[in-house]
Amino acid sequence: MKDVSNAEMPLEAEHGSLPVTVPPETHLQSKSGPGGGLEIAVIKDIAVEVGTLSVSLADVSGAVDDVDKLMHSQVETLRDLRGLSESLARGNDAIRDAARSALAATVEARNTVASGQTRIDAALTDVTALANQVALFGERIEALTTALTKVARAAGDIDAIARTTNLLALNASIEAARAGAAGRGFMVVAQEVKQLSGRTQEATRTIEGNLADLTREITAFADSGRAAADRAAKVRREADHVSRVMTDIDAAVLAIADRQDQITETTETATGLVAATEDGFHGIGAGVTQAAGRLSAAKGSLGDLVNASERLVSSTARLGVETVDTPYIEAVRSAAAEISATFTAEVEAGRVSLRDLFDHGYRPIPGTDPAQIMAAFTPVTDRLLPAIQEPLLNLSPAVVFCAAVDVNGYLPTHNRKFSQPQRAGDPTWNAANCRNRRIFNDRVGLAAGRNTKPFLLQSYRRDMGGGTFALMKDVSAPIFVQGRHWGGLRLAYRV
Repeated sequence: MKDVSNAEMPLEAEHGSLPVTVPPETHLQSKSGPGGGLEIAVIKDIAVEVGTLSVSLADVSGAVDDVDKLMHSQVETLRDLRGLSESLARGNDAIRDAARSALAATVEARNTVASGQTRIDAALTDVTALANQVALFGERIEALTTALTKVARAAGDIDAIARTTNLLALNASIEAARAGAAGRGFMVVAQEVKQLSGRTQEATRTIEGNLADLTREITAFADSGRAAADRAAKVRREADHVSRVMTDIDAAVLAIADRQDQITETTETATGLVAATEDGFHGIGAGVTQAAGRLSAAKGSLGDLVNASERLVSSTARLGVETVDTPYIEAVRSAAAEISATFTAEVEAGRVSLRDLFDHGYRPIPGTDPAQIMAAFTPVTDRLLPAIQEPLLNLSPAVVFCAAVDVNGYLPTHNRKFSQPQRAGDPTWNAANCRNRRIFNDRVGLAAGRNTKPFLLQSYRRDMGGGTFALMKDVSAPIFVQGRHWGGLRLAYRV
């Protein structure tokens, strides 16, 4: 864990208004009467009580300031939440509309599926009938083939009979020739039988040829029929598969429709809840905003109390009574006077001009984080101030830092322990250890730089990190150069 025991509180975290002008410095006059010592003791007690009150008020003011920041952060968070709630409501409405549209599309899809199922069933019926007809054609073709085979056998038998008849006619002709005139009539019959036999053989050959052609055609037709039957059976199987798929699709679409009904119902419920949440955010936001406004007013009142307590502390110190703050006041006034004299001597010696010493044209130092800046007088303060500021760190173990700031809160030259070279990429370490050449224009820092009274005593909280704070006091004295107010010297110490 980083050691912050001697680290200066980030002065940018201070808040409040500038202290008002305090009465001119006065001195308690000694009384020779018996009550003089008692009055001094009472004033010392008052100074102690007022100092304690000042520190306590600074602590309370800091705590209220933290709560105020938290409240304003919560207001912004609630605004963001309201915006998110409104976006959620719009998104929920979009989901609801989309669910309704999807449900309508699903119903239409289911109707389309049902219509497709009807058409597929009709087509399946037709395909089945066609397959059956093709199968029946196959059976008929087989029967026709069988009949043609029988016809072929009958034609063969006829051809054989015709050949036998032709032989018998030939023999009859020979026998009729031998019989002479007596066999002439039988010869005529024999010739006619022979001619009939020849025509029968020719017809039989023609029939056989036609049967062969018809058999080939029928065989080819039968092969085509069997292939068509196979394809028809395959189509029927595919149609059955498509029918089952369509049934599954219909079931899936029905399930989707049920889910979309649920989505629509859930979205309607969510819409009501989002609307109630949004109303709640509006109510909470209004309450938190009102509370934040009251807290800001309380913070302003506490700031006034802190300023008043600091004026009382300064007033008791100006009475000339020794208090716990007197050594720090005297030390810072003496050191501020020394710085005024040193600056004046530098101007009179021509080593620095008044224009450069009062330069407020701050120039950023590239690559620094947190940002550091340079002024025309920064090299002069780097050369002169350490010899005056560093010894005051030994004034008391309670002293945290001693550094001069100009009227804008610019701190050119810090104590050596807070003037380390920056580490690239480590802004947290830089913020704690590289505090020179930076502007601290918070309430305490700006008031210290602009105060023109003999001294200014302020109280504040120092952030130790991790939510821990230490109570601090800051006493400052003005620095003048040839009658012009340059700034002030700050001395901070723990309470």
